Amino acid sequence: MREVWRRLRWLLHRGQFERELEEEMRHHLEMKGGETTQFGNVTLLKEDSRAMWTGTFREQFGQDVRYGLRAMAGNKLFTTMAVLSLALGIGANTAIYSFMDAIMLRALPVQHPEQLVLLNWHAKAQPAVIHSFDGGGHQDAKTGFTSSYLPYPAVEFLDSKSSVLSDLFGFTYAGRNAVIFRNAAALADGQYVTGRYFTGLGMLPAAGRLIDSEDDRVGATPVAVLAWDYWRQRFAGDAAVVGQTILIDTLPYTIAGVAQPGFRGLSPERIADFFMPLHSIPKATMRLTDPHYYWIAAMGRLRNGVSLTQAQAALSTSFHQFVVSTAQTEKERADLPEILLQEGGSGIDSLRRRYSRPLTLLIAMTGLILLIACANIASLLLARATARRREIAVRLSLGAGRWRIIRQLLTESLLLSFLGGVLVVAVALPGMRLIFWLLASGNTDFSIQPALDWHILGFTLALAFATGILFGVVPAVQTTSVEVTPALKESRAGALHGRGKRFTPGRALVVAQIALSLILVIAAGLFVRTLANLESTELGFNRDHTLLVTMAAKGSGYKDAALIRFYDDLLDRFRSIPGVSDASLSDFPLVGGSVSAAGVRIPGLPVAGGEAARAALMPVGASFFTTMKIPVLMGREFDRRDSADSVPVGVVNEMFAKKYFAGINPLGPHFGVGTRGGKSDDIEIVGVVKNARHDSLRHDTPPIAFIPYSQNHLFIVNLVTFELRTVGNPLIFANSVRRIVQEKDPRVPIYNITTQSAQIDRTIGQERTFADLCACFALLALAISCVGLYGTMAYAVARRTGEIGIRVALGAQRRRVMWMVLREVFALSSIGLAIGLAAALSMTRFVESFLFGMKPNDPLAISLSVAVLACAALAAGYAPAWRASRIDPMVALRHE
Repeated sequence: MREVWRRLRWLLHRGQFERELEEEMRHHLEMKGGETTQFGNVTLLKEDSRAMWTGTFREQFGQDVRYGLRAMAGNKLFTTMAVLSLALGIGANTAIYSFMDAIMLRALPVQHPEQLVLLNWHAKAQPAVIHSFDGGGHQDAKTGFTSSYLPYPAVEFLDSKSSVLSDLFGFTYAGRNAVIFRNAAALADGQYVTGRYFTGLGMLPAAGRLIDSEDDRVGATPVAVLAWDYWRQRFAGDAAVVGQTILIDTLPYTIAGVAQPGFRGLSPERIADFFMPLHSIPKATMRLTDPHYYWIAAMGRLRNGVSLTQAQAALSTSFHQFVVSTAQTEKERADLPEILLQEGGSGIDSLRRRYSRPLTLLIAMTGLILLIACANIASLLLARATARRREIAVRLSLGAGRWRIIRQLLTESLLLSFLGGVLVVAVALPGMRLIFWLLASGNTDFSIQPALDWHILGFTLALAFATGILFGVVPAVQTTSVEVTPALKESRAGALHGRGKRFTPGRALVVAQIALSLILVIAAGLFVRTLANLESTELGFNRDHTLLVTMAAKGSGYKDAALIRFYDDLLDRFRSIPGVSDASLSDFPLVGGSVSAAGVRIPGLPVAGGEAARAALMPVGASFFTTMKIPVLMGREFDRRDSADSVPVGVVNEMFAKKYFAGINPLGPHFGVGTRGGKSDDIEIVGVVKNARHDSLRHDTPPIAFIPYSQNHLFIVNLVTFELRTVGNPLIFANSVRRIVQEKDPRVPIYNITTQSAQIDRTIGQERTFADLCACFALLALAISCVGLYGTMAYAVARRTGEIGIRVALGAQRRRVMWMVLREVFALSSIGLAIGLAAALSMTRFVESFLFGMKPNDPLAISLSVAVLACAALAAGYAPAWRASRIDPMVALRHE
């Protein structure tokens, strides 16, 4: 308390204290006869006296901040370049971290998400006990084939046997459904849930009530719960819609309530606009009773005091009992699936698996940018520190401690980094939008929406502090490592820069910048070439002047023959639009990222290896090949005569004919495919068409069997895509298409209108964004590195002004002076390029999976990258070299 009181008295009477201290120092100095050598350093003694009365850190920190701000204001160009470099580096890292937080770290907006567990199963391969599988899975290096989808009887069995879970509930994606409200139709994503779904999550309704066990039973009135965002968007947040009826795929549902804000389901990649009870699935008896049909995901909540390991042991025994009871043959008992529990607080981990590698790559790139920015600022600070040698020497001679000066220099560095952090928002927000489209690949339903919340701002603050220390500590230590007497005597005219110390820390930082920049430039070259390879891929059809219109009439009540008549009438109306030369339809657009594979029966033609014949199945309309300009190589294409009453026909592609009819005329033979209603009739092959890209530019064209949708309408589940061949820009016909569909039936929603070119570009959106982003990063790295190299060489020339003047006065030619400077630039660049090339060659394997049509050590991309960076480095060093060659000898000799 005495210490606190003493410090308080000093603060209140600081002026009086300073006057008394000055008088006392003067008195003692007079007693020593005015000799400072006997008395000591007066300034240092005053600082020691102040330290005895009060802590000086706060005062000194304020002095450091004020001095740092004045120094930054006095060198506006350096400050601007440093702050912008840091803002770009920190902003890019902040944007990436926001996605890491949203995908990897953010918990579900439910009560106690840490208690949730997701039920998975794993096996060596897809087990034979699974007769039907409607869901996703992935290969894991440790567990083998792993999936989250179970049969509904297994969920009921585990619920009845489990003593470690307080709740167990199931859910599954219902697809994109036509939702009609007050005669207005729109498409929305639904999800089927069990009765304890919302209670198990511990959720409360925002309006009305949520689905409970009474709703999820046979004979219950169908109800639906709306997601908060969908309720605000489609129903304008009107609470009066609770209790009203909507049609979901023509079936009436009563709106029971609205879910709490922020909740869109448990699968981040498949957001839910509304939720329905599981037992309201049309014709769901087979799904709900078949123990061999794996189609529903399940999640549970651990009881208090139960660990994940304990739950795993308990549920493993119960699940094994279930699958053993369902195995009917030795083959089915050979490889039974085993239960695998994982933490479910973040929902289904499909996004984490899918985007972990892109995020890792982006983190690596932005980390390199930040390192280059730090190295650039550190090299400029080191170069600028040569001009402060006298200043530091004077401070040290006056009694300043080395740590005191280091602290002041670090304060200047931290001010730069925090100013850069302030500008992060201007960089991070656009960066987040760009990365959003990168990860979503243009999918507007992508549910991850990162935001600059306090978690992200805290990360930004910590990163700004770390970068300030990172690029400031080396210059601070180097600057204060000065011998006082030689520095005070040193003149710039007589200083021969760098003699005896060829590889200084400043040069090492320049080399590091060039090496890191080369890694980014090579990555940009690889991705740009990958994009070029994808864009130059042979499609097998004409992508230009084609409008794609996707709609769902089946969900609006059209079935069987009525569905065919509806689509045929729309095709006739579309063809009558002036400027439309032809029109057709298909279940999926070409290069649409979707494929429908089916087993193919080819009588009398055995397949090598005993494998069942399989092909991609594509229902299409009449004139489809003419509309898409796919060449017909043999036979004919579909036309109006191929109706439901005519002989079933099909057209196959070259791959199909080559694989299953090698050496045989493919026209005339028959094949069959399975349908959801049983067997289809034998289909006669009437044509062979050229191979055309089907689902992706990256994948080879599979065997494809085209069938008329008018003969096989059961294959068209919901969405269909109309293709319109137009004259000129296809998008100018969009309004005409909307008007025709509205006049025909306003209940039929149009899902999307785009062009075939835009559709293809969307499938390579990740590659395009990677190429653009890496190119931007490479240009930024080049700019930062060139600035660092220019600053280092400019300061070097300034320090050697006297030496250069003497050389010129003694007869040195100007070109020799230029070469003297450029030689150092060439040496630094060569070392940096050699190190960067070695590092890049050892790291390119990490991006191999992102490349297409090339190897990660592609000679063209690497050689061009080295040439670009070498030219940029020499260009950055040319200006200081030219300036050095123009130094006037008389001015240089008088230079001080």
